[in-house]
Amino acid sequence: PRCESCAIRENSFMNQVQLDLLGKVHVFRSSMDMFAEGEHLYYEGDNAQQVYTVYKGWVILYKSLENGNRQILRFALPGDLLCFKVGTNKVMDHSAIAVSEASLCAFPIERFKKTVKELPELAVALSSMSCLISERYHSMLTTIASHPAETKVAFLLLSLYIRQFSVTKKKDDADCCVHFPIKQEDISDALGITSIHVNRVLQSLRKKGLIECKNKCLKIPDQQALAVVAKVDLESLQGLMLGS
Repeated sequence: PRCESCAIRENSFMNQVQLDLLGKVHVFRSSMDMFAEGEHLYYEGDNAQQVYTVYKGWVILYKSLENGNRQILRFALPGDLLCFKVGTNKVMDHSAIAVSEASLCAFPIERFKKTVKELPELAVALSSMSCLISERYHSMLTTIASHPAETKVAFLLLSLYIRQFSVTKKKDDADCCVHFPIKQEDISDALGITSIHVNRVLQSLRKKGLIECKNKCLKIPDQQALAVVAKVDLESLQGLMLGS
């Protein structure tokens, strides 16, 4: 699809670029790259050659630890930008792996940077997206550092649900089931709690009727109720996750 008519444009930094300028951005897109579930987009230490925008699917960004474990940095969903680095250093400090079949728009990094210089609106949009990602990081880190496991898991599930729900756009069904391909191990690596503990928390949330999760699909019948467990204001979280 062209950038002007892209279904996920509202979820990406392109949403802040004027419609009549999007044609210039589309011109330098080199390809639509497809990745299978479990396939790496790139590894820590690679030199970035492309800037990616996630069009479809989920991607996990993570760092490998000295003890052989990994720390998940964030979950990239449709609309998210990957691999854009300011400056001359192209070495990636993390790895990225698709956790579902994923399609990504690829832009050659040098041409992308050149276009940013030519289109101030694009530079502003990228800066805004970077600030939004930082705010999400800060919110997640605060939750991870200062709350019990149930609060951590509830916060992560609700955050991802809100973002994926905005992509499905099933506005006629406020409690729709959204694509949710991550596993308990992924939640464990993101929150720093054991997979066994994650399982116990998920079972508890299910028994309380706060979540329904099966066949890689997540449903949250009452977002406000889960927000109470996550110790977060639902409206504020929605604003943060949707960039509004």
